Amino acid sequence: MVRLVCGGVVGNLLTAGLYFALILVGAYLPWFTKEPGSLISVPSVLLVPAMGGLAAAWIWRTLRLSIGYTLLHSLWVLGLGIAGAAIFLREGVVCLVMASPIIWVALAGGMLVGRVWFKADRSRLNLLILPTVALLAAGELATRSDERAIVTDEMLIHASPAQVWPHVLAFPEITEPPNYWIFRLGLPYPVATTNGGDWVGAERQCIFSQGVVLKERIAEFVPEQRLTFDIVEQPTDPEAYGHITLHRGRFDLRDNHDGTTTLIGSSWYALHVRPLFYFDWWTRDMTREVHLRVIRHIRGLSETPG
Repeated sequence: MVRLVCGGVVGNLLTAGLYFALILVGAYLPWFTKEPGSLISVPSVLLVPAMGGLAAAWIWRTLRLSIGYTLLHSLWVLGLGIAGAAIFLREGVVCLVMASPIIWVALAGGMLVGRVWFKADRSRLNLLILPTVALLAAGELATRSDERAIVTDEMLIHASPAQVWPHVLAFPEITEPPNYWIFRLGLPYPVATTNGGDWVGAERQCIFSQGVVLKERIAEFVPEQRLTFDIVEQPTDPEAYGHITLHRGRFDLRDNHDGTTTLIGSSWYALHVRPLFYFDWWTRDMTREVHLRVIRHIRGLSETPG
């Protein structure tokens, strides 16, 4: 039992140590991180926990754990790591929920690989495996490029562009409670928009729950057709800080010439967490829910007589 606990603790300590070591690498080698404020998300969420899993497997190597017991023990090791991230890194609930599945896959994968690797007497090769994986983790940083992604959603509104446009510029508080489960877990959701002027360069604010404010500046203004705005100040909410950079938002109004309008909402962003394919899936889903919450509210205001 003592060896089991030691393996889990050492695995988590190694993971945390590598995490902060790679953050320092990113701090002193700035070409690894292309965006300001992204150092907290430098390490790969796949490679780093896998190394912790290997360390735990090395300590457990004489226990002859079955595959089932290895996977079972990986769960409490994951819980220990998640608790540490919540306490010491102050990660939010939503971030932990998003990251937990893939961290467990990496952690359990490292343990299973180590379970096989450390069975035989390969003392020289055993000395090389952790440094090799460490080099893979560092090398993965050098090959990154934080490309901008875009999410676009649209909705039909039974009102003319002239009726929809004022509510695109600004709208009062959305009083409807969120029905999206991640919003209910604590992710800030949009509640109102303010407009500082109807011209390019005017300041805007998108107000979210929990007092989060997204400061914007109008970059393109075509009445009843298009409103584009740049994000001039990133949110400081712990669920987003350092993980994502929000670049731009846009509303397009397409006149269907039958008394209806198709309202199209688009958002541009760059992610700083890896693996990109995994976290981008979550980000697109959450961005889509932000769009739909706002567009539904605009539709309700536009379709209401008077």
